[in-house]
Amino acid sequence: MMIISVLFAVVVHEIGHVLAIFATRAGRVQGMVVSLKGIGVKWEPYDNDPMKRSIVSFAGPAINLVLAVFFYAAGLELMVLTNFVFGLVNLLPIPGADGKRAVASLRKAV
Repeated sequence: MMIISVLFAVVVHEIGHVLAIFATRAGRVQGMVVSLKGIGVKWEPYDNDPMKRSIVSFAGPAINLVLAVFFYAAGLELMVLTNFVFGLVNLLPIPGADGKRAVASLRKAV
């Protein structure tokens, strides 16, 4: 069950990035990348708008945190834990996490 929970959190996280790319019209999605660093969305930005890039970066962790709330209301503890931890860790400004990319983009925007 843990593997399913983690896979679900990862897939939904990446879907969050894709939805943000479409919603902000930030670029063109080219596919998914799986490497030793992890899994990610490969996309080609239309321009170098730092606000759009930061929204795209925050969208993955945000959808995990929102889902954690819904799963909490439904009493699905493993799904709460998986999505909450995955979303929170990805918000940290550390190498490889969305938080680092989002902070870097926000610095350029200011």
